[in-house]
Amino acid sequence: MSVYRFEDKLPRVHPSAFIAPGAYVVGEVEVGEGASIW
Repeated sequence: MSVYRFEDKLPRVHPSAFIAPGAYVVGEVEVGEGASIW
């Protein structure tokens, strides 16, 4: 999973969410239950 802090902001990812290997989640983001990021 490619989840990165930006400055003092860190993404929040629900344990059931799917993040594809090539995707990036950066900064102040919330990925909710059952979500998928491609």
